[in-house]
Amino acid sequence: MDRPGVNQVNPIRGSWSSPLLIFVGNPELRPQFTNSYEFNYTRRLKKGSVGGGVFYRRINDNIIRYANTDPLDNNKVLLTYTNADGEDRYGVEMSGMYRPWKWWSINASFDVYSQLMTGYAFGEYVEVGSVASNVRMNNTFNVSENLSFQLFGMYRGSHEIIQWSIKPMYMVNAGISYKVFQKKGTVSIRVNDMFNTMRFAFESTNFYPSHGGFSWESRTAYIGYSHNFGQGDFKARKRRNRGNDDLNGGGGGF
Repeated sequence: MDRPGVNQVNPIRGSWSSPLLIFVGNPELRPQFTNSYEFNYTRRLKKGSVGGGVFYRRINDNIIRYANTDPLDNNKVLLTYTNADGEDRYGVEMSGMYRPWKWWSINASFDVYSQLMTGYAFGEYVEVGSVASNVRMNNTFNVSENLSFQLFGMYRGSHEIIQWSIKPMYMVNAGISYKVFQKKGTVSIRVNDMFNTMRFAFESTNFYPSHGGFSWESRTAYIGYSHNFGQGDFKARKRRNRGNDDLNGGGGGF
């Protein structure tokens, strides 16, 4: 069960609004329920592992965006959320980890599925079918025992929902980490969405011909430091002491 988010049920008008577009949440949203059936297989390789499977998912009362004429001003569009009738997804997914060389490791996943979404738009029952896909890949390059680089990329393919055709989106992240103080400390630098490509875009003919999109602050930089103060050694000493207490008769009894 997935409950609606705070913004999805917030009845206050004005958030994400423009002169011709008003956003408001729907306090009458119902949670969406997902029934999932999967069959998966995993195989170990000499330099990694690979897995794949098939799945079928039925989502009832799935939460979707919905646009209509603003009842307070017919010249404006009201963007909100509603519960669709349901959605059926069936497809395949694959994932794996592979290390071509000792200094390079790859983690990747891929899924493609067919989806059929049903619901009501402007009093009419609508069925919308499409094929969607997702790809993710994370690379780690170990230059030395202390220095490593990370490169991550993702791609989400186009798909259709009740009112809109969603455009593809993708982004690339990069990072570097360096271990210091005899590997007890780690300095990390990371840049998310380094090419500033993560944008949501759509087209629609259901309601009236339109196209649009928005972007969020996905292009960010992070610098951080973490330090290990030897907590693992402390836990190991506690386990040894606990063992000695047991041998000395500590603990329960009659």
